Amino acid sequence: MLPRPRADDVVGHGYTAFQVVRLAVWAARECRWVNGMDMVHRAETAWEAITEHLQLVALRPEETELIAIGWKAMKAQRYQDLKAHGLGGKDKALVSRAFLRYWTSASAPAHSHEDLLVDRIALAQIWTALAPTYRQVLTALAEHDDRRRAERAVNMDAVTFTRTLGRARRAFFALWHEGETPSKMWGYDRSGARHQNVMYLVRLRKQRALKRKASGVVPRKGCPPVKDLGVSNSELLTRYEAGETYKKLAQEFGVSRSLITDRVDKARSARAAVTQKSLAEETK
Repeated sequence: MLPRPRADDVVGHGYTAFQVVRLAVWAARECRWVNGMDMVHRAETAWEAITEHLQLVALRPEETELIAIGWKAMKAQRYQDLKAHGLGGKDKALVSRAFLRYWTSASAPAHSHEDLLVDRIALAQIWTALAPTYRQVLTALAEHDDRRRAERAVNMDAVTFTRTLGRARRAFFALWHEGETPSKMWGYDRSGARHQNVMYLVRLRKQRALKRKASGVVPRKGCPPVKDLGVSNSELLTRYEAGETYKKLAQEFGVSRSLITDRVDKARSARAAVTQKSLAEETK
């Protein structure tokens, strides 16, 4: 499957050229999940991956690791081969729509802009037919590319925004397939903060840092500042012990009930500490 090396030179970490060829051929013969891939193509792919791995790693790898590297490279190459022939989707027996759309246009006797024009005209017609609320949520999501920011832009809560967005998409599909059965959803929203890989999050963090730097916004460090209610904690404790409830105090100062509870507890703890200190001094 592979030509015999002219010399048994060392490739890396003590592995010679003959050993690399032997491992690549063995990996090609034992790989059972790339059926349809030519055996010579398998061996060449595995040989390239194993040789490159030996040049990059710092420690000597085991033979099993090198074989696994060859298998992984063959699997990736097989996927690329299928994709190049339009068979890279979930169903490997069906040619993808994007592949057909591209090659139908490229292989035509003369290039035509008909499909592009039809899509653009249809989009403009459907957009004007949608309800204003539907256009509003779709525009907000396209501009902000984030569900939370889009919700704030249109002043909607999460439940209302999700419900309206779903209705807008269904209405769009119904008009796009006018007279036909609407297709299923083409994909799913995947928020970068929850679903994307680590490198996406790193790039997103850098982009946000550059935007803050350009706008002159200084990032806040440490704990948030203590909210000033205009009254001391001891006064809140006095009013609470006089009969006012946490809920009533929270409504008066426009804060949460938990904040009032925390301030009252701190005042109670401070009073207890002072009392304990006074008793200690009296006993002396």
